[in-house]
Amino acid sequence: MYCTNCGSQMNDADRFCARCGQAAGGPAPNASYGPPPPPRQRLARDMANKKIAGVCAGFARHMGWDVTIVRVAFLAAILLHGLGVLAYIIAWIAMPRDDVRAYQPPQAA
Repeated sequence: MYCTNCGSQMNDADRFCARCGQAAGGPAPNASYGPPPPPRQRLARDMANKKIAGVCAGFARHMGWDVTIVRVAFLAAILLHGLGVLAYIIAWIAMPRDDVRAYQPPQAA
């Protein structure tokens, strides 16, 4: 048997790891599984990937989703209920522009 915390070899009868003190039954109470998730981008209209106003691209970047899925969802909301147009216009007005990523300075030759 091996310790789940440090990986050192343990006897089957051991209740704790002799190297790190970890209980033999499972992970440490504050153990994390994998790297922490990246922080979310702030909610803003993505002007670099926009088609109309950058609302769908901004939502997709903020949530970490594919922009195509968000655009299809907005289109379905427009076609099924008509509320998608109202939501898009409100988001267009309320969300700030994110021009920082849209500007790309000219490269020197």
